[in-house]
Amino acid sequence: MKLEDLAQGLSPTAKLYIDNPYLTEFSAEVIRAENEGKNKIYVILDSTLFHPKSGGQPSDTGTIRDSTSETCIDKVMSFHNVIIHWGTVKGEIGRKVSGRIDWDRRYLYMRRHTAGHLLDQCLGQVSKVLVETSDSWLGDNCYVAYRGVAPSFQIVSEAIELENKMIDQGGEVIIEELDREELVKKTPNAPNFSRLPPLDRYRIVTIEDCEPIPCGGTHIRNTREILGVKLIGVEQKGEDFRIYYDVQTL
Repeated sequence: MKLEDLAQGLSPTAKLYIDNPYLTEFSAEVIRAENEGKNKIYVILDSTLFHPKSGGQPSDTGTIRDSTSETCIDKVMSFHNVIIHWGTVKGEIGRKVSGRIDWDRRYLYMRRHTAGHLLDQCLGQVSKVLVETSDSWLGDNCYVAYRGVAPSFQIVSEAIELENKMIDQGGEVIIEELDREELVKKTPNAPNFSRLPPLDRYRIVTIEDCEPIPCGGTHIRNTREILGVKLIGVEQKGEDFRIYYDVQTL
């Protein structure tokens, strides 16, 4: 089933994870539910805590249930700001439901995400070069990709060492929304600026003592929550290079 068909005629979904990524449970109303066979179902709600796969962040998983059904959500997608949940349903889904995300999975992505932005800052500071991100992935084999030739392993190691020092010191993570003109003034050197789509409002993330960066994903409140970062490896991929990393286990 095509996502555009599922989302046709629907208003944008209220994204509860934007205002408070630490929430784990919510109530919502089912706007559309389409069975796909073999107990598979697409569900669209008026609001959701489930973050879709986007911007290098894997989708949340979890459950949606009511008094007569339970749906295990395996993946979440977005089409024109309509959030589409897909999973396995038991029973007949009702009109009003409650949802719960898999918090351990979400929190891992939040910690990896903030750590990735902090890595941008530290790599630029150590290499004394304005870094430009080209890609990222927060799932297994987590990485940030950058334009150009990979720096030496020593430079990357020094960047990771600096990042761990900043994590130990802690730093507040501030999130705000700006229009395009304000965005250009505040983030002229953002490493992902060239990849931004045209929007009415842009969300930017500022880690204390770091440059602000446009980002629509979920983040932690303070860098201390990362606990620590370890370098997994560095790989040249064509004209870009990837730095593979991970955060300390809780």
